[in-house]
Amino acid sequence: MQERINSKISQILPTCWHEPNPKYLGHIRLGGENHFTEKFDSKEEAFLELRCLEKRLSYEIIKTLEDEGYYPERAKVMEEKYQASGRTNGLYTGLTVEDAEVSDNTSK
Repeated sequence: MQERINSKISQILPTCWHEPNPKYLGHIRLGGENHFTEKFDSKEEAFLELRCLEKRLSYEIIKTLEDEGYYPERAKVMEEKYQASGRTNGLYTGLTVEDAEVSDNTSK
């Protein structure tokens, strides 16, 4: 099994921030690995090339630890407790240090 990377990002960047008409390039970061497109005169051209780079790197199908959330086990426990509570409003956060009775009084 391949180890998952922490995070990924795909973006358009200017070649500099202080010039009024910079060139643009596509940037993809996969974990600590950076990939760049060529420089283009417009954001639109850079965006099109960025999409091509994403396809070559299979960007969309790469799974990251970030996709799982910071505490995936906490989210699973909260979902189980939410389902067991019978609530349907999505507001249940009754996960505490110790399980306690959850009030039905929503005014608090």
